[in-house]
Amino acid sequence: MLKTVEYGFPEILRERLAQGRPSQAILEDWAAMASSLDREPEALAAALKEAAEFTPSGGTANVAPRSAFGVAIVETDGELALADEVFSKWFGGRPDLSVFRTLIRQALKEGQASGLVEGHDGASMAACAGVRESASGWPLPEACRAAMAGPVRRIALMCFAPSRSSDLATRASEAFGLTPLEARLAEALLDAPNLEAAALRIGVGRETAREALKKAMKKAGARRSPDLVRRMMDLMCGDHAMPPSIEDVLATTFGATAAEARAAARFAQGLTAREVAASLGVKDATVRGQLKAVFAKTGVNKAKDLVRLAAETRTLAALTGLAETVLEPADPNGRLRVVAAGDRRIAVTDYGPRSGKPVIIMHGAATGRRLPPALVTALHARGYRPIVPQRPGYGLTDVAAGDYLHQCSDDMVRVLDALRIDRVKLMIRDSSTPAGLLFASRHGSRVSAGVAVNPKWPLTADHHLVRRPNSMMVTLGKAFIANPGLIELVAEILRRQTRTDLLQKIMRQSLAHLPGDQETLRTPGVLDALVQDAQGMFARSGGGFVAEHQAFVSGWTVPANVGGDRWTIAECDQLALPDVETVWGGLPNPSFQIIPDAGLLVYFSHPDAIADLVARA
Repeated sequence: MLKTVEYGFPEILRERLAQGRPSQAILEDWAAMASSLDREPEALAAALKEAAEFTPSGGTANVAPRSAFGVAIVETDGELALADEVFSKWFGGRPDLSVFRTLIRQALKEGQASGLVEGHDGASMAACAGVRESASGWPLPEACRAAMAGPVRRIALMCFAPSRSSDLATRASEAFGLTPLEARLAEALLDAPNLEAAALRIGVGRETAREALKKAMKKAGARRSPDLVRRMMDLMCGDHAMPPSIEDVLATTFGATAAEARAAARFAQGLTAREVAASLGVKDATVRGQLKAVFAKTGVNKAKDLVRLAAETRTLAALTGLAETVLEPADPNGRLRVVAAGDRRIAVTDYGPRSGKPVIIMHGAATGRRLPPALVTALHARGYRPIVPQRPGYGLTDVAAGDYLHQCSDDMVRVLDALRIDRVKLMIRDSSTPAGLLFASRHGSRVSAGVAVNPKWPLTADHHLVRRPNSMMVTLGKAFIANPGLIELVAEILRRQTRTDLLQKIMRQSLAHLPGDQETLRTPGVLDALVQDAQGMFARSGGGFVAEHQAFVSGWTVPANVGGDRWTIAECDQLALPDVETVWGGLPNPSFQIIPDAGLLVYFSHPDAIADLVARA
């Protein structure tokens, strides 16, 4: 029952905070929060600030690729009980587990221990050992999890080495748009000792390899080959919150001194030894000595190898330090692309085919970077090529460098240029409305037609918050308008609570007042897809959510001179608002349509209706 009478929301929130579950207060007691907005706004803000600073031990999830892990279960005396296929590949069919002896001993004493081990080929990789309680959130195969659940005490061993996964390297190369030759060279550089060895491995001459490397670095936005490896590794390691700093990893895992760690961290980020010395205000010889010491402690002797090992080690530290690591689901239809824009990167999923008529489909505030397979199929059947750019601060796209909405607009231009597309149809939805319409206004010649599905109304309209009366999302929307300072606090509370079961509850709660969406949620696979999508959207940052809401409450209005020959405004009947023609009548040649029996999950429930809107636009 909601505690709207006996307690105010600040007290409820602090009670949940003491239990380590601050997000539960927002999920379960949003009605009390609505009351506190009017009665005690300062107390509400103070309580939310406390909750936003809370570091949960059981709420945050990361997303990582399955092929990057090798897992084994051992007895407390070090005898092997079970190993998965990847672990056996890395350590041999009859592995020498003596390399794990120190980690096993530390895990038995401290619960969990991380470090470096050598595979059967002599190469170092990041590893972690943990007892049952520590390993509960690790991405263990079911057989390994069952082996840990028995009455006998056992230790889980997990190695993380995405650089050894050819499919992840191929995917990263494709994401940067590398040619086959550039991709083969980039993948070879992940473990080849130098460019000459990489060229020899792929069967090309040194000059050919040098030219291919130059082109690959330009596409990835890299300055030097170690920086190319770093950018490749960042994609291959998965979606995760900011891991420990490279300096911390070098110090705690590799035993580097503070000075060595500072120098090596900058070196691993792409600076030359001379540039590192200049940035630290020391002599070149000092830095070279520090780097030599770090190479000896890590067992590598090249900058790119240090980059690779540091990336894998710090990511494993992040993955094993949080409540849950979710295995990245495959998207059989979409192809990830990453567009370099100076120091920033822009991620986009291209669902092809290249011969199809391009349509940009903008994601929402929490989901939509992956399209439902049925919608992709429906668009393909009508001759379209759906393309989903990730806005700044969402998913794999870096946060905005300046004005958020202008950055969104500029990013979309860069995506179209990278894909060599002149004009597109544009489909916007709910929270993407301000960004989509600004792009269509600033770059009208790039838009042939537009579709708006449940568009977000500007603050100047009368009905901008009544689509879902008496709901958690409306309460949050009102809170953000009343006090924009709450946006970042609430976003951080929710971002730190991305564990699967919590997100499932958020999804059900946010859709509780829409009968059609409740029915759609019961369709097998839909809730899982929404949760996995949200985890990927927020694993790295909540910056996009924050900036987007701040831009909206700052007084966003429908821009003038929106491009496109015609626009279709579609409202789902369970969300439809009056006076739609008044608000959106200024768009080019507007037409208005109601989608029957539909709500927020219309992309899942009515894929053919959505595809028809695009085709008729």
